[in-house]
Parts: sequence; C-alpha cells; structure tokens
Amino acid sequence: MKSNNQFSDALHIVAHLVGQPGPRTSEQLATCLPTHPVVIRRLLAQLGKGGIVQTVRGHGGGSQLARDPAQITLLDVYRALGSPTLLHTGVREGGRGCPVMQVVNDALDDSYRQAQALLEARLQATTLATLGADFAVHLAKHTSGGSHDL
Repeated sequence: MKSNNQFSDALHIVAHLVGQPGPRTSEQLATCLPTHPVVIRRLLAQLGKGGIVQTVRGHGGGSQLARDPAQITLLDVYRALGSPTLLHTGVREGGRGCPVMQVVNDALDDSYRQAQALLEARLQATTLATLGADFAVHLAKHTSGGSHDL
C-alpha cells in the first residue's frame, strides 16, 4: 500500500511559513520538500480553504500564514486537508458471516477509534509556533553541519 504524505508535506510547508516576513512562492516551497510546485499549489489551495494560509497571486505574491502560528494547531492543518486517513485498520472486509471475524473487526475498530482520538488530542496540543520553536532549536544544534533553506 502506497503511503500518503499529504499531511506531513502540508506540515512541512506551513513550518516553512512560520516566522517569514512575507509570502513564499510555491516554487520556493517546492525546493524545501523537494517536489513539484504544482503539488505545493494543490496543498496551499486546501490550506487556504481551511483558513490556514492566505495566498496572493501575481508578481510579488505567494502564500503566508493566515493568522498567528500560536493560534494554528496541527489538528487545524489536518482538518483543512479533510482529515486524511493516518491509521489504517487492516480490517478484513470479506467473510461478513463469520462471527469470529466480526468480533476481531469490532475489537480492531475500537482500538483504532481510541488511537485516532489520542492522535487528534496530540495534534490539538501542538501549534505551529511550537513546531517553529522546535525547528529553531534543531537548526541551532546543527548549524555547523551545513545549511537548510528557509
């Protein structure tokens, strides 16, 4: 099964917008992942609809955070993307008549619901300001080992 990196890519994009004095273009942001600017524009469109970023088109345009990073949680970003599946249940769909499979599926479904609730609580507890501060600490520890495009 191919993994969906949409959420981590979106977090990467918004983390690069934290603390920036002005807008960043999709071309600039694409060099940070790295990926094609079209992929970045699609994610920025979703993030814009979710109120996470604001984008200005044209010369001198680009995207920036729509509000203070301390007011944007990772859960806000996750929901702006439509709450993509992060946990795959592995529940077997066939054999609906088998009572053992039904019990196993019910047990797994309950566990995954609990895990999803815990994950969302953790995402709610972390803001983009926290992510930006963590990055600053990380960067300070590794400045002698090279540079990272900001």
